[in-house]
Amino acid sequence: MTLVTNKLTPPLLAVSLWIFPRFVGGDRTDRAMDLRYLRPWARHILTDDEARDIIRPVTMDEVKTAFFDIEEDKAPGPDGFSSGFFKAAWPVVGGEVSNAIIDFFKTGRLLKQLNATLLTLIPKVRTPNSVAEFRPISCCNVIYKVITKILVSRIREILELLISPSQNAFVPGRLISDNVLLAQELFSGWIEECVTSAHYSVVVNGGVHGFFAGARGLRQGDPMSPYLFVLVMEVLHMILQQLIEQDGEFQYHWRCQELNLFQLSFADDLLLLCKADVRFGLRDSLLATLGFQEGQLPVRYLGLPLISARLSIADCQPLLKKIDSRIKGWEGVQLSFAGRVQLIKSVLISFEVYWAMAFILPKGIIKEMMKRLRTFLWKGNSASGYPKVAWEAVCRPIDEGGLGIKDILALNRALMSKHLWAVIKQDRTSLWVDWIIKVRLRECSIWTVKDNKGAWGWRKMLSLRHYLMPHIHYRVGDGDSISLWHDPWHPLGPLITRFPRGPQLTSTGLLDKLSVVINDGQWNWPLITDIACLQITYMLPPIVEGPDRISWKSKDGSFNTSTAYDLFHHQVLRLSTLDKPWLHHIGGNCILCQDGLTETHDHLFFSCSFSRRCFAIIRQQIPLPWPHRDWQHGVQWASSRWRGKHVVNAAFRSLLASIVYHIWQERNARRFQQHSRPPSIVGRLVVEEIRQRIMSIPLRHSVSSIGLYRLWKIPWPVEGFTK
Repeated sequence: MTLVTNKLTPPLLAVSLWIFPRFVGGDRTDRAMDLRYLRPWARHILTDDEARDIIRPVTMDEVKTAFFDIEEDKAPGPDGFSSGFFKAAWPVVGGEVSNAIIDFFKTGRLLKQLNATLLTLIPKVRTPNSVAEFRPISCCNVIYKVITKILVSRIREILELLISPSQNAFVPGRLISDNVLLAQELFSGWIEECVTSAHYSVVVNGGVHGFFAGARGLRQGDPMSPYLFVLVMEVLHMILQQLIEQDGEFQYHWRCQELNLFQLSFADDLLLLCKADVRFGLRDSLLATLGFQEGQLPVRYLGLPLISARLSIADCQPLLKKIDSRIKGWEGVQLSFAGRVQLIKSVLISFEVYWAMAFILPKGIIKEMMKRLRTFLWKGNSASGYPKVAWEAVCRPIDEGGLGIKDILALNRALMSKHLWAVIKQDRTSLWVDWIIKVRLRECSIWTVKDNKGAWGWRKMLSLRHYLMPHIHYRVGDGDSISLWHDPWHPLGPLITRFPRGPQLTSTGLLDKLSVVINDGQWNWPLITDIACLQITYMLPPIVEGPDRISWKSKDGSFNTSTAYDLFHHQVLRLSTLDKPWLHHIGGNCILCQDGLTETHDHLFFSCSFSRRCFAIIRQQIPLPWPHRDWQHGVQWASSRWRGKHVVNAAFRSLLASIVYHIWQERNARRFQQHSRPPSIVGRLVVEEIRQRIMSIPLRHSVSSIGLYRLWKIPWPVEGFTK
C-alpha cells in the first residue's frame, strides 16, 4: 500500500492484508452463467456479419497501435515494464510481444503471470483512519492492457448499435446518456479469460505481499472494466423493462411516460423513476430488503447537486473547497509566475468545467472563483503581492497581450451553449434532447419557448439564446425540418414573435413546417393582404437543393466550445465598456451607413446615406416635398407646412412618422439582433403602410379625397362614395 506522506500504521496494515484477499479473492462459489439465459432479456443482438467482424483476426499493426496508445507515465504492473520501455525497444521486442498477444486471441488462454496485478490503495482523505478511506487501484501489466485495449476497441465499434438510451457511460458520440449488451460466444470467451485469470498482490508500505487469485469484482485500472460494468447494467435495464411490460401496473413518472423512461444510469449511479404514489408499507419493505436509507432532496448525483430550484452559493461550496484544497496543497512548492499561470489553466479552471457543463453558475460563485485565481496568480505562496494588471487583461488571448487564462463567466456560457446547440440541431441520439423536444417544445421551438417554466437550470439556459441566434445560419432546402413560425430562418427572426396573427392571416398552421410554403424548390406563399405580413415576402432567403441545414457560423459550420467561448468572451468585455461612452454623453458610430460618423438625430434620420436612399426610393413613388433640414428645423417645417385636418397633410404627417419609425426599427434590428434590410425594402414598406392606412379610412367623394388617391396611386372605388 503506497502512501505519499506517511506509511500505513500496523493495525491498518494487518487489516488490509486480511480484508483485500477476501474482498477480491476467496472461493469462487458462483457458477458461470449460461449465455443462453440472457437471450430472453436481450433486445439488441448482433447480426452474423457484425459478430464475425468483432472476432476478426488481430493484426500486428493493431497490436502496435494499442501499445503506442498507452501513455508512458502510466504506472507499470508487477513486471515493472512501462509502455515507454516497449516503445523505445519496439524494434527488438515488438515482434515477440505481438506474437504472444496474437496467440492469446487464437487460443483464448492467458498466462497468469501476464494477468498479475498490483493492488495499490490511494487515500481518499489526507489522514485515512480506516481501510474504507482508501481507493483500490489495480496496476496491470502493459501486455495485459494491450489485450484489453484491443477488446475495448472492438466493443466500441458496435457499442452504439446495442446501447439503451437511458444509460450514459463510455459510449462514443453520446453525452451523459447510454449503455450495452454483448453476448457473442468467442468474444465473451476472451473477456471471461481476462477476468477470471486475474491474480493480485497487495502493495503495503512499498513492499509487495501475497499472490492470490481474483474471484469477484472488476479492477479499477483495467481498460476493459468500465465497459464490462456497462454490460451488466444493460442486462439490469432489460430485465427491469420486461418486468414492467409483463406487470402492467407500473406507473411512470408523469414527465417520463412519453419516452417510457424508468431509469437513468451512469456507471454505478442508478436512478429509478416512477410515479410518486408508493405506499408507506411498500417503501419500508423496500428499504429493509435492499438495505437502503431514505434520503431527502436535494441530493448529489454524479458529484453535482440535484436540484430544480435556484442554484445557491451554498450549493457550490464543494467547488470552492476543491479549489482551496488544491491551492493549499501547493503551499510548500516554490512556483514561478509562469508555473502558476500553467496550473491555473490546466488544473484550477478544469474544476469549474464539470460544474459549468451542467449549471449557469451564480455570479457570486464566479466572483469567488476569480478572487481565488487572482490571489494565487499574483501572490502565490507569499503574503504580499498585488495585481499588476486588471483581470480582464489577464483573460485576453496571448496574441492580444493577455495570459490566455479562460474567463470563467464566458467559459460557463460557452459550455452550456453546447446543450442549446444539440436542441437546435435536434440531436435525438441524446436522451435529454429527445425529452426536451417531446415535453418542453411540444408546441414551439427552442427560440420561442417561454422561459418562465421548467427547472431553474433550463430557464437560465434559455437566457443564452439571444447570444447564439446571430451566429446560427438556417439554410432553407426542402423545408421539412424547419418550423415555419418558430425557427429564425427568416431575416426577421422567428416570425411568430413579430406576427402573432400570422398563421391566421396566411391560412397556415402554428406548428407547420416551412415545406408548406415551398413548391418544387420555389416559394409558394398564400395571398397576403395584411401590410405587416407583407414584410415576410419582401425578405425571403434563397432556396437551395437538398435538405435543410443548420450551421454555426464557423469555418466548417459545426459548433465548438472554442468559437462559442470567443463569442461570449467578446460579450463579457463589451458589456463592461459600452456604458462608458453613454456616461460621457458620447454617441456611438452610426450602424446604418458605417461611415464612422457619430449617431445623432440629425444624422440618423436625415443626413445618413441609408436614410437618404430611403427618402429617394419613397420620392420615386410619392412626390414628397422635403427640404433635407436638420432634425429640429425639419420637424418645425413639417409641423407648419402639414398642419390642419386636410387629408393630404394628414397623410404626409403619417408618412414622416412612418419613415422615422422604420429607420429607428432598422437601426435597433442591426445593433441588437444583427438583422439588416436594404433601403429599398424599408422604403417600400413605408409607402405600402401609408397606402393601406389611407385605404382603411372611410372618405367621402370629394376633390381632396380624389386628389389624395391620385397622389398615392390608389384607384378610386367604382361603386359608392365611401371606402
